[in-house]
Amino acid sequence: MEKNDAKDLKINDQRVRITDTTFRDAHQSLLATRMRTEDLLPIAEKMDEIGFWSMEVWGGATFDTCLRYLKEDPWDRLRAIKKVLKKTKLQMLLRGQNLLGYRHYSDDVLTKFIEKSVDNGMDVFRIFDAMNDVRNMEKAIHTVKKYGAIAEGAISYTTSPVHTHEGFVEMAIKLEQFGCDTICVKDMAGLLSPNNASDLIGKIRAKIKLPIHMHTHETSGMGSMSYLKAIEAGCNIIDTAISPLASGTSQPATEPMVAALGETSHSTQLNLAQLDEVADYFRKVRKKYKKYESEFTGINTKVLISQVPGGMISNMASQLKEQGALDRMDEVMLEVPKVREDFGFPPLVTPTSQIVGTQATLNVLTGERYKVITSETKNYLKGLYGKSPAPINEKVRKKAIGDEIPITCRPADLLEPEMEKLTRELGGKAKGIEDVLTYALFPNVALEFFGAREQGKLEPEPLDVVADVAAPKIEMQHLAPSEFKITVHGETFHIKVAGTGHKSEDVRPFFLKVDGKMEEVMVQSLVEVVPSSDGVIDSNINSFHSSRPKAVKKGHITTAMPGRVVNIKVSEGEQVKAGDTLCIVEAMKMENEVYSPMDGTVKKIYIKESDNVNPDETLMEIE
Repeated sequence: MEKNDAKDLKINDQRVRITDTTFRDAHQSLLATRMRTEDLLPIAEKMDEIGFWSMEVWGGATFDTCLRYLKEDPWDRLRAIKKVLKKTKLQMLLRGQNLLGYRHYSDDVLTKFIEKSVDNGMDVFRIFDAMNDVRNMEKAIHTVKKYGAIAEGAISYTTSPVHTHEGFVEMAIKLEQFGCDTICVKDMAGLLSPNNASDLIGKIRAKIKLPIHMHTHETSGMGSMSYLKAIEAGCNIIDTAISPLASGTSQPATEPMVAALGETSHSTQLNLAQLDEVADYFRKVRKKYKKYESEFTGINTKVLISQVPGGMISNMASQLKEQGALDRMDEVMLEVPKVREDFGFPPLVTPTSQIVGTQATLNVLTGERYKVITSETKNYLKGLYGKSPAPINEKVRKKAIGDEIPITCRPADLLEPEMEKLTRELGGKAKGIEDVLTYALFPNVALEFFGAREQGKLEPEPLDVVADVAAPKIEMQHLAPSEFKITVHGETFHIKVAGTGHKSEDVRPFFLKVDGKMEEVMVQSLVEVVPSSDGVIDSNINSFHSSRPKAVKKGHITTAMPGRVVNIKVSEGEQVKAGDTLCIVEAMKMENEVYSPMDGTVKKIYIKESDNVNPDETLMEIE
């Protein structure tokens, strides 16, 4: 089959095709996108024989997670999968002008990214925009077509006072006019009820002559029912996941859909025995990723109020765990729709889901709405992500950007070409054009990844070890004075002291990373440090203690939560005004600007870029 051949689909063909999401959205929704390539490849050949219309294997959060946590090159993953999947089309999720990052990228970056994605094996690009602003999708659609791949234009389905089925139909017509090969209704939160699915798909089918693809999640429990009604109304392709990685915040399970449709004129013609063999494999594999299991994986009709998508729920839970605040999930879920309304009711899909979700989390954790505003929130309110579906709360906008006038043009029109500049910045660190593209999307994470690769230290987060029921015992293995492994009841945990707060009444807060998750503990006194077996003690034994003074007054600048300094905007002796950005701290995969609370002079800077910082310590002093 040629790459640009979507003619295997006839809109009047009764047979329903299936896109399998196991390699991407399924584990993004259930396991915080942590599944490694080594656990995907052994079963890929058998999945290639099943007869899926396509397999979604890349895009979404996989690119970021490969670099940040798995220490894998995402381009290597794509190439490795392509070598095995010889019969099935490879599909990816592309965020229009956002590509796979959290901002808009220049047209030359977009063009080169799509070109190299096709070169490395990508066949189908599902292209969407988080605002449903088609201006942000057109360039990507035309570029995908130029390089001979299938362009699937996606409508981000949501409900709000300003969203209607008629509006979605008009968007589908525009996407057909842009040259899309298929149209997808992307129900990322599982909000589309059976009757609404029938109505919307029926109305789109009456207006366009392209195959219709539907994507949903089982979060609200309606997904499989909505698929059946959508198929009856003219839907040609549906997204499902193999049963051990299906349901809850993931997609409906493949096997029951195949069985149910097999009794109708819409049979998928897939073999249940082959699917069962794949399911057996993933039942075993999923156990390895137990620690990444979202605690919000079952049916949850609260989604109909909060509209939080499956992948967003698991990632938000992971973020709250890192901050030691998982018990505040309900508060965050209640804050999300309030932030969404302030922002003009954007559909909650990456990157707007990440922007809204992180801002809601910050509003709850800091105890004050919009006390800390991320760089991405600021850019959203400036209009740099496109036109919001409804007017934005002007009080919130003013708090974020002051008297700055928001833009109204296509955001990418304001961007200068970037590829040449990015290539120069990387210098000899780039092994090829794919590295430059990786750096364009995630500059700080990419540099860290390239450095570790150069040193041969690409070590992913440790996976779960099955607990032993032996008698209680604790063993400690020193890796460094502030990093060690501890085994309890046969289960091994990787402990790293990320930092400490300041002592108060003989109690000091310690920020520990337990298997990569941030936890805060209060201790009365420090335990005795025992030398390692070789008798060597690092001279910087106390280097993880905060050497910075405690923040006690207005001019002492601190951070709202543990994070890493990615940019320092001022220098000592510089004059600043209240509201000026002093530095940027990355926390929860978002960049948080730290502002000056007052006019004054930067008296002292206690940090440097790449430093880890903690709440209550002074990052810099304003006098």
